[in-house]
Amino acid sequence: MNADKIAAVRGVDCLWIGHFDLTCLLGVPGDFANPKFRKATASIIAAAKKHDKSLARVVPDVKTGVALYKQGFDVICYSGDVWVLFEGMRAGVSALRDKCKGSDRN
Repeated sequence: MNADKIAAVRGVDCLWIGHFDLTCLLGVPGDFANPKFRKATASIIAAAKKHDKSLARVVPDVKTGVALYKQGFDVICYSGDVWVLFEGMRAGVSALRDKCKGSDRN
């Protein structure tokens, strides 16, 4: 892991954790609870703090965003276009099903 060396570079203002990419690099794709991922994330957080750099990451939900904020993340990107569209579609279809279920067509 080169987080400390990267954070030490003059002109680098922020360390962005690409969490999917990082889990793939570590051989544990999508396993954000894996000790390898947690250890790597901790080293990136430590490097950012040591070199007074901002931390950034995409979050899938508000709960994760708040938890990362409490860990020192400064830049929190909420979700992504595909996920936001999916959640909006899911919510709309669910509401439509609920409203139509058992209702009279007249």
